[in-house]
Amino acid sequence: MSVHQKNVNKLWKGIEGKKDSYCSVLVKSVIFKLLTIFIILSLLIVLPLTYFGFFLPETMQGQLPDVFVGVDVAYADLPAIKNLINEISSYTNTFVIGSKGISYNETKLDETCQYLYDNGLSFMIYTENNYQRLFSSQWFEDSKSKWGKHFLGFYVFDEPAGRQLDYSENYMLEAAENSVDAGNLFVYNYDRYLNYMNYSDFTDSSVFTSDYALYWFDYEAGYDVVFAEFGWNYSRQLNVALNRGAATVHNKDWGIIITWTYTNPPYIESGTELYADLVLAYENGAKYILVFDTNKNYTK
Repeated sequence: MSVHQKNVNKLWKGIEGKKDSYCSVLVKSVIFKLLTIFIILSLLIVLPLTYFGFFLPETMQGQLPDVFVGVDVAYADLPAIKNLINEISSYTNTFVIGSKGISYNETKLDETCQYLYDNGLSFMIYTENNYQRLFSSQWFEDSKSKWGKHFLGFYVFDEPAGRQLDYSENYMLEAAENSVDAGNLFVYNYDRYLNYMNYSDFTDSSVFTSDYALYWFDYEAGYDVVFAEFGWNYSRQLNVALNRGAATVHNKDWGIIITWTYTNPPYIESGTELYADLVLAYENGAKYILVFDTNKNYTK
């Protein structure tokens, strides 16, 4: 065997002895690089999510929606209401407990509120005369701890300015010297009434109503949100403009509620017309979009 061949054999044997260690180092190097890449990518994904999840305001975490869409149910049939909630909870986020048969019965009210909360819906409670249903301070405190921000507040009366304009039931003002005096007296009386009931003070939430005229005076009187009524032959564009303008000047929110078009079944407008009204309200910036639901006798 030549000297050259002997040197080649020695070199090969040396490589054979160290081959396993070379491979081990190579594998470790590759694994280390892969782990480094994985950690960097994980940080790039996790850190933004952590920031958005923990440091942004609650409203940006999805706890409260940008637009509240739902129904105002003005009957007190609790099983029927629960069936309705089951049906609509997948495509609405708001519910008005619109019957005094529930809001003035604390057992039914608590059951309804809890059912709405369990189905992920925000809700407001309709009430009128505080002497008929005096909500205790303990009830308010319990409501905040049980339902939190899902409890939006109270819907106090409906159509306060419209009833005054038409001298309809439950209007506030009997007489005035002139239009300026009438406006001032209306605002004074309603402001005093709403402050007396202390709804917004107790709940740290909003006081709602609906109307079809004189929205400016509703906001002046202390309402936080007014729903312009879409119904009968009212001009949608005119009422949106008046209500939105009054809300904007007062730095408050506004909405719409689709009410009856007919005095007989089906009462409400057609599905096509209703959808068009919903879209119109949304495109014009309404924060609350509601549909009134009851029959003439408020039984279903």
